[in-house]
Amino acid sequence: MASRLLARSTAARLLSHLRSSRALNPSEHLPVHGAGVVSLLAPGRGLPAAAKPCPTRDPMRWFSSPAAVAEAPTTADGLTVDLIAGKGWTILPEAESDGRSHAAAVAQSVKLIKKRLKWGWILERSRQLSVVLERPDLWDDPVFAGKVSREHGELMGKIKSVNQFEQELMEHIDMLRLAREEDDNELETETMRALADMRRSAKEKELNALLSGDNDSFSCFIEVQAGAGGTESMDWAAVIMNMYRSWAQQRGYTVTIVEEMPGEIVA
Repeated sequence: MASRLLARSTAARLLSHLRSSRALNPSEHLPVHGAGVVSLLAPGRGLPAAAKPCPTRDPMRWFSSPAAVAEAPTTADGLTVDLIAGKGWTILPEAESDGRSHAAAVAQSVKLIKKRLKWGWILERSRQLSVVLERPDLWDDPVFAGKVSREHGELMGKIKSVNQFEQELMEHIDMLRLAREEDDNELETETMRALADMRRSAKEKELNALLSGDNDSFSCFIEVQAGAGGTESMDWAAVIMNMYRSWAQQRGYTVTIVEEMPGEIVA
C-alpha cells in the first residue's frame, strides 16, 4: 500500500510538472516509453518523466513483438545504456556514489550481461523463431513445434528480463532529474536508494548471465563427502550440504536429497 501511495503521489507531481512545462491539455494522452499514463500509476515500478511525445503502444506487445525487442529503452532526453556507458562517468564505490555513478555502474553491468548472453544472436534467433511460429503448418509436427516454442520462450524470457531492467534504469534516471528540478529531497533519496538496489541486483544478474550455455538450464548433482577426519569431518560435510541447500532454495532452485548417510553420533 505504501508503494502504491508513493507512486500515485509522485505521478501526480510528474504530470503537474510536465503540463506546466509543455502546456498539455488535461485530456491529451501522455505516452511514456510506449505506454499510456496508466504506466505512471503502476505500483512497485520507477516512474519515467517524458519530455517529448511518441506513438502510444501496447506495453505487452512492445516486449513481445520481434521488432520491438531490439529497441533500446531510453530516458526522456534520449539516453540509452550504450550512451551512458560511453560517457565515461566515474564509477565510485557504492558507499560514495551519487546518482550518476550508480547509473554508470548499472549501465556497464547491462552491457556485460548482453555480451555474455550474445545479445545480437539472441535477438536474431528470436526473430527467426517468431517467423517459424507463425507458419500455419507448424503443428503438423508436434515434436518440432514444441521444441521451437520452448526455445522461443526461453529467449524471450531473457530478452524481457534485460529490457525491463534497462527500462527501470531509464525511469530512475528520469525520476532523479525530476526530483532535483523540483528540489524534492524525499523523492531524490528514494530514487538514489532504488539505483543502489539496482546496482547490487546487476552484479547478481552478471553472474546469472554466465549460465547461458546450452546445458546450463539442466539439473545437476552435487556430492559432498566427509573423507578422512572422523566425526568432525562428517559434521563439517553436513554443514556444507546445508549451506548449498539453503543457497539454492533462496534463489528459487528445487533441491532434492537423493541419498544421505548420517555420521556417527558421539555420546
